[in-house]
Amino acid sequence: MTTTMIIYMAIFVCVYVAITISYFFSETSGNFKRRAVNKIGLAALFLCYSIFEFFHLGYGFGSLQFICLIGVFFAFLGDVFLLWSFSKGGVLFGVGNVVLFCYELQYFAANGLAFKDYWWFLIILAVVFITWACLWYGGWYDYSKKPIMKWIFTPYILSVTLHGTLSIAGLFVLPFSAKSILLCCGLILFMISDYFISLHKFKYTESKAILRLNSGTYFIGLMLVALSFSFFN
Repeated sequence: MTTTMIIYMAIFVCVYVAITISYFFSETSGNFKRRAVNKIGLAALFLCYSIFEFFHLGYGFGSLQFICLIGVFFAFLGDVFLLWSFSKGGVLFGVGNVVLFCYELQYFAANGLAFKDYWWFLIILAVVFITWACLWYGGWYDYSKKPIMKWIFTPYILSVTLHGTLSIAGLFVLPFSAKSILLCCGLILFMISDYFISLHKFKYTESKAILRLNSGTYFIGLMLVALSFSFFN
């Protein structure tokens, strides 16, 4: 990596983090226009950086990295639609989650790993998801205002937990590299953010702290995923 690229990355991170911090305030300001501009701007940043590096490093549309780019694109769409519709945004995010999970499976294979090397991520998946499901269906969460969410939100949480828990395993089994660390840490934060959103939407609806934790983990997570495009392996 050249010095110029390091400078570009540093500028991107500084600008992105600054706008993320500003979003902590705009999302709780009560000003929808301000919030929408700030959020779409952040989403556009992680998408544009991913696209730039995709073409800059010459990955190509037939490359494995193109699958990751599709997943990031659906995350961008989810961010935009979520401003107006929680369900439509959730569907787009769900599609993106499945794409990112498929990308990770292929990424693991490309790094010489077989399923027997990381099957145990299913144990982590079961513990995390079943614990949440017990609380969800046990009445700890309150979705009485939107009963349909009882069934719609479950597969979504499962989709994000798939790539998040696989990423936990990835930190241990993938060859150590900047790309794998950025990718796995980013997707773990992505997963954590959705557990925060479940708390904010269906339990602590007035908590600004939980809402900001959701935004912080999500946007920093996508920033790390975008930065992973800067490295081949």
